[in-house]
Amino acid sequence: MDLIVRKYLDDDYEDVNRLLYETFNYKKEKVKDNKSFEFVGVCDSKVVGYFILNEMIDIVRNLKIYHLDYVCVDTNYRGKGFGKKMMEWAINYAKDTGACRIECTSGNQRIAAHKLYLGLGFEKRDSSIFRKVID
Repeated sequence: MDLIVRKYLDDDYEDVNRLLYETFNYKKEKVKDNKSFEFVGVCDSKVVGYFILNEMIDIVRNLKIYHLDYVCVDTNYRGKGFGKKMMEWAINYAKDTGACRIECTSGNQRIAAHKLYLGLGFEKRDSSIFRKVID
């Protein structure tokens, strides 16, 4: 089984919504942003993976950075190397577009994702993430 990574299309909405709900319990809004790039992994004409690269600029050092978000693979296709193929594709995309790094956060319970990221050379940072929800 081969995986093809391509840009997200509006026709992918239902499939991506299913993946996001299955993995994160979220539903996708239909929003466009010219600094967010959505991609899908396709196997046998079926969308089986999804991720987003959000482009950011470190304005102090004038460096392009991508924040990797919502990485998910259909439960029926996990363990086949598709997550790794999508992340290798994302790393090459970032390199080809002049980024200096990719960053991501990952919930403590996502052990398989942590193993994937570490295996691809991501480093776990000694930091904490703080969030304030604005009501």
